[in-house]
Amino acid sequence: MKLDSQTTRAELERLFMKLTLAEFLGNTPLNLRMFARYAVLFVLFPSMVLGFRAGLWIMLAFCAGMLTAMLAGQNEWAYAAVKIWLLVGVVVFIGVVISTLLSAMKRLRESRSARPADRPISSSSSPTPCGELPMPWRRDRDAYTAQISLCVDHAGIYALLIELQDCGRGHLMAEGMRGLCCPRRSGGEDNLKLLALLKLETGEHSLRWRFVGDDSPRCPRGTAILLCRPK
Repeated sequence: MKLDSQTTRAELERLFMKLTLAEFLGNTPLNLRMFARYAVLFVLFPSMVLGFRAGLWIMLAFCAGMLTAMLAGQNEWAYAAVKIWLLVGVVVFIGVVISTLLSAMKRLRESRSARPADRPISSSSSPTPCGELPMPWRRDRDAYTAQISLCVDHAGIYALLIELQDCGRGHLMAEGMRGLCCPRRSGGEDNLKLLALLKLETGEHSLRWRFVGDDSPRCPRGTAILLCRPK
């Protein structure tokens, strides 16, 4: 679907609901690829739920104990230990699935809740039109931060496209996920493009973004474009 200044409020709302639902379903057992990886990891290596390092040491200790039992001729003890290990893995996997679903449900409610304004519209403010918006960046410890200001005179869905160049590899994140859906991210070695759909209440909004580089990040250059707003 093409997003521009002619996109209607109804089209934006339908797209927003569709994409937030797709994001939610991606974190359910319907996402077979992700949950198959979870099943292999946690059923066979349940100790990994405690973290890689702790999980690895526990797994090595278990393998050493099972090998010792087998060398001592206690095969029945080793067999019982394997069954208990796999049973624990199944329980851990079920727990991970439930935790993931609960987190996905919380994220769905959060993304579909309108983001409240930081300030009411002042008498000197005018609604932000579609087009390019200022997005100055500044260094903040190990990352770069920027702020986009929007004056929203109609509550609803707003589409924002952020394009960064000469930034190196990294991750662009919004501070606060309420009312936010980011269905598309793309980029290469030195550039990044992100489409964000924002469900905003009436008022003045300060949208804060954070860019964290994977390795030797550079100060991003780029633009933010308000593609469309509810009509």
